[in-house]
Amino acid sequence: MMKVIHLISGGDTGGAKTHVITLLKELKNHMDVMLVCMMEGEFAKEARKVGIPVTVIVQKQRYDLSIVKELKDMLKKGKYDILHCHGARANFIAAFLKVFISIPIITTVHSDYRLDFTESLYKKWIYTNINAIALRQLPYYIAVTENFKRLLIKRHFNPDRIFVTYNGIDMNTLLPKKDPDSFLRTYGLSYDKSNIYVGSAVRLHPVKGIDILLKAACRIIQKHPNVHFLIAGDGETRSEYEKQIHQYQLESNVHLLGHVRDIYSFYQMIDMHVLSSYSEGFPYVLLECARQKKATISSDVGGIPEMIEDQKSGLLFPVGDVDLLTTHIENLVSNPEKRKVLGDAFYQRVQEYFSAEQMVKEHMNIYSKIRKEVNDEIYR
Repeated sequence: MMKVIHLISGGDTGGAKTHVITLLKELKNHMDVMLVCMMEGEFAKEARKVGIPVTVIVQKQRYDLSIVKELKDMLKKGKYDILHCHGARANFIAAFLKVFISIPIITTVHSDYRLDFTESLYKKWIYTNINAIALRQLPYYIAVTENFKRLLIKRHFNPDRIFVTYNGIDMNTLLPKKDPDSFLRTYGLSYDKSNIYVGSAVRLHPVKGIDILLKAACRIIQKHPNVHFLIAGDGETRSEYEKQIHQYQLESNVHLLGHVRDIYSFYQMIDMHVLSSYSEGFPYVLLECARQKKATISSDVGGIPEMIEDQKSGLLFPVGDVDLLTTHIENLVSNPEKRKVLGDAFYQRVQEYFSAEQMVKEHMNIYSKIRKEVNDEIYR
């Protein structure tokens, strides 16, 4: 049986965490997998809850390289076949580890690595450049969209070493949900059936285009005062958005909920979901919306046009186009039947093309191809 270690920082809270847990939850039924996190936290706890084997090797600081020896010993003692990395910190460690091991290393490119640390000038210049250098040292890549593969090729990565596998979601597990009133009371709000709730589940980061959503919200609320915007997520730039909400006088209709643990109840209670990002890969937040049959509006970035067929399974708009975003929201606010049609169509599309089972099958094929290629090179 093939043995694979998945390496990640363990501090991730977004799509990368969802991807890894969804993947390994199913993949462990087909091969010997081990998730290695560099810190103890919610990520490791959630993985253990669903039966994923987890080892925590603590990295005391971001540039602590003592973890390299521990990983080398673990890989050799366990006779693992592949090391699979996720994220900048894992890539950094793998670039050093590569010298000491003979097994192939794969990294999944979940996002445009040049845009991962734009919230801080220091992080942008230091972490982005370190990750860019580390990526060049690794031999194999999995891009989560065809768009990302084209991006990597444009940046002179070897096209023969890039595979594409879309994110997948579990479409079968029963989802726990609270009723809308109970959910909103958690955040000091009350539920009103006459209101329309527009949700956006995002981390509070400039790349997520929350400024675009707030501009559209300002226009919508002037015409439709019963529309409320619920933003589920937290981040370092929260105070900036609070200032914008105050500046636009939106406090009564735009609510920053912070980190939402019960995300399924959030999706259940909203009438539509908006993602206004400047950059995305193949976001799990939209797959989760499809799972709940929610009408979805999104900017047409990254792999999103590969997921959503415009006007068929959702509504797309060009990055930064406040006018079209506003038109789309208004359209769905006044047309509940269209909301249902788009939500149902999105569910069907994701069920057919982007299930967890499909994602696992593609990963197993990629692992087999890489092992065969490495073995052929050894015996050539």
